[in-house]
Amino acid sequence: VKWWGEQGCRMIDMTCELHDECAAGSQFVTHFTGRILGRLGARSTPINTKGFESLLQLVDTTCKDSFDLFYALFKFNPNSAQQLQAFEDAMAEVSQDLRKESSKGS
Repeated sequence: VKWWGEQGCRMIDMTCELHDECAAGSQFVTHFTGRILGRLGARSTPINTKGFESLLQLVDTTCKDSFDLFYALFKFNPNSAQQLQAFEDAMAEVSQDLRKESSKGS
């Protein structure tokens, strides 16, 4: 624990269940988002915004990790499947909002 503190890490006391819930909501969603953007072929452009630069960094960081690591985040965390479903549901809702708004102007 001391070594981790010397590396600048902060140790937090929590239950295994809370750890898994937090990890699914942060690590899994982060890796999932990075891999989706990687599959989309997100690349630097001449007009990158700071937000887009952050997304490109996310792609670079997450896609360098092995698929085995990404899959382990999903397989061994009981909260990841629920998080994946929530992500898919949210994406569908946002897409529906866009299409609904677009149809108003037609």
